[in-house]
Amino acid sequence: MPPSGSRPLISVIIPIFDVENHVAACIESLKAQSLTDFEALLIDDGATDNSAAVAWDTVAGDPRFQMIHQDNQGLSGARNTGLDIAQGAFVAFVDSDDRITPDYLMRLWQVLESTGSDWVACGIRFCMPEGDGHDHSAIHGQAHLHSSGDINRCPLENWNDIISHFPSAWNKLYRRELIEGLRFPEGTWFEDHSFYYQVAKRTDHLQHLAVPLYLQTRDRAGQITGSDSDRVFEQFSVLDDMQSLMATSDRPGGTEAFEKIASRLLFERSTALCQPERRARYAQACARYLAEHGLNYAPDWDPHISRAWGLEMAGALPLSVVLLWAGRDPDLLSGSLRALARQGAPGREILIPCNSQTDADAAASVAKDHPQVRIVRSSGRELGTACNAGLEAAQGVFINFLIAGDTLAEMALNDWVDGLIAAEADFCVSLFRLGLQSESYHTSFHFNETRSTDALAASAFVFSPDVAIALDGEISPKLYRRSFLIETGIRFGPGALPGWQVALQAALSARKAIYLQSAGCDVNQSAAAMSQFPLGNFATPLSRSLDHLAKNLDAPQSASLPKGWHRRLFARALRLQISQLSQPFRTLKQGLISLTAAWAAFRRGLTKERTPLDPGEGERLETLLSLEALLRRTR
Repeated sequence: MPPSGSRPLISVIIPIFDVENHVAACIESLKAQSLTDFEALLIDDGATDNSAAVAWDTVAGDPRFQMIHQDNQGLSGARNTGLDIAQGAFVAFVDSDDRITPDYLMRLWQVLESTGSDWVACGIRFCMPEGDGHDHSAIHGQAHLHSSGDINRCPLENWNDIISHFPSAWNKLYRRELIEGLRFPEGTWFEDHSFYYQVAKRTDHLQHLAVPLYLQTRDRAGQITGSDSDRVFEQFSVLDDMQSLMATSDRPGGTEAFEKIASRLLFERSTALCQPERRARYAQACARYLAEHGLNYAPDWDPHISRAWGLEMAGALPLSVVLLWAGRDPDLLSGSLRALARQGAPGREILIPCNSQTDADAAASVAKDHPQVRIVRSSGRELGTACNAGLEAAQGVFINFLIAGDTLAEMALNDWVDGLIAAEADFCVSLFRLGLQSESYHTSFHFNETRSTDALAASAFVFSPDVAIALDGEISPKLYRRSFLIETGIRFGPGALPGWQVALQAALSARKAIYLQSAGCDVNQSAAAMSQFPLGNFATPLSRSLDHLAKNLDAPQSASLPKGWHRRLFARALRLQISQLSQPFRTLKQGLISLTAAWAAFRRGLTKERTPLDPGEGERLETLLSLEALLRRTR
C-alpha cells in the first residue's frame, strides 16, 4: 500500500438511518481494516433513533471518520452526499447494518492494483438473526463460487453477462474515474440497479474475487428489501429505466437479458410480501407488466428464481403448509412460524388445525404477526385427524404437513415446490436432520449402509416396492401435490403413526417422485416436541396405526411389497418407541414394551417367519419378533 498523502486512498460511504442496533458493529469492522489509508464518510440521513450518537461514540475520535448530518433524503440521497465530498482515488459503499471482514478493503484494492481494472466485486456472507448464515458468490446461477480465492475477469460484452452479477452498490470497490459524475436516483427504492447498470455500461469487464468478504445482515426489521409495503410497485418504473438503457445501447442481448432480469426482479420483490391482499395485487400487476411488454416469465436461468411465482401470477396459490400443534408449548409453534417466515418463496397459506376454541385462541395469539395463518377446526386431538382437517381446508397446489417445533431450511420450500413443478411430479422427499441444527442426518430411507440415495436424487423416479417400504414415515420433510392426494383418496390414518400410511401409499401411487439430498428440515427431538403427539404403546395406538395402514393398502399394492413388509414396519415402530424411552427405569420400560410388542406381533401372525427387517435392527429385536418361527424350528 502506498504511503498516505493529503488525500485518502479509499473513500468509504456509509449512509445511516435508524440502525442503532447495528451501526456500531459496522464501524468497528471498518476500524479493524488491515488497509488503514481510508476515509469513512458517515452520512446521518436524519435518523430518528440513536444511530448517529451510537456511531459517533463508536468512532471514538478516529480522525479517518467524518459525520455529516442532513435531513432525510433516503438511501440514494445519503450516498450522493458521500459522492459529492469523497476524496479517495477509490470508492466503496457499506450499508450501516452490514459489516466487512478485516481484509475487505486491502484485498479488493490489491485486485485492482494487480489487474489495472476499474472495479471489483467479492462474495457475500448472508448473516441471519440467529447467528447462522450462508455464503454466495454474488453471481446469479453460480452461488457456489464464493470461497475459492480465485480472481476472475468477468466479461461484460453482452447484457446477459451484466445481469448475472448482483446489482448492489456494496460488495464492490470502484476506481474513482469509472463512476465520476454518476449519482443514485433519488425518491425511489431499488436505487442500486440504475447505478450498477450505468457503471457496467462504461466498461467491458468486472473483476470478481471469490471470497465472502462482505457480511450482509438479513431479516432486519425495517430493511428495505424485506419491507412488506406498496413501495414494491416502484420496481416497475425501475425496470422501465433499465429497458430503456438496454435499448439505447449497442451492446447485444438486451431483449433476452431484459426478460431474464425482469423475471428475477419481479420475483425478488415478492419475497418480502406476506400480506395476502398486497401480494395478490402485486402478482396481478407483474402478470400485466410482462404481458404489456411482450415478455415471458423466465425463471430457469437461476435456481433461486421461483417457478412457483409463475403460478401466483396466473392466480393460483402455490402452497399450503398445515402446521400441526397440540396446543401445549407456544415456543414450538412460534419456532416453526419463524422458520416459515424466512422462506421467501413460494407464496403460501399456513393452516393450524385446532380442536378447541382455547387452542384456537392460543394459536392465533402466537401467530398474530404472520398474516398467512388461518386457524381451522379439527374434530380431535390425534395427529392424523389434524392432518386430514388441514388437507380438507387447504387451497394450495402443493401441501406440506409440518409438526410444530420442526423447522425448514431457508430455501427448502422453494426447492421442494420448484422441484415438483420442473419434474411434473406428485411427491417430494427430503433428507432431514434429527434435531435442530444437529450433525445427525437421516436420508429418509431405511437402506443398508452400502446403498446410496444418489440414484434417487439424480432425476425424477417411480418408486419401486422395495424402495417404498424403505421410506421413513416422518411427516415434516415431505411435500405432495394436493390434487394427487385428493384424487387417490390418500388420507392420514388413526393412531400414533399416521404419516407412515400416507408416505407408503403416496410412494406406491405417485406417477413420479423426486428426492432432495440437502437437509430441508430439522426434526425437533426435544422432550417437549416429542410429547406433543406421543407414540403410546403396542397395546393400542401403535398397533392401531399399523393395522389401519395394512387395511388401507389395496390388494395390488399390498401384493407388490416385499414379503414380510408388515413385520418390517412393526419392528421399525418398536425400535422408534424404544429410542424415545427416558429415565428413570428405562430398562424396565424397555422390557415391558418388548413383551407387549411381542404379544401384539404374535396375535397378528408376524412372528411366524424370519423375513428381513430394516438394516441394523439388531439380533435382539429380530429374535423377539421371531419367537414362533424359532419355536417351530426347535420342535
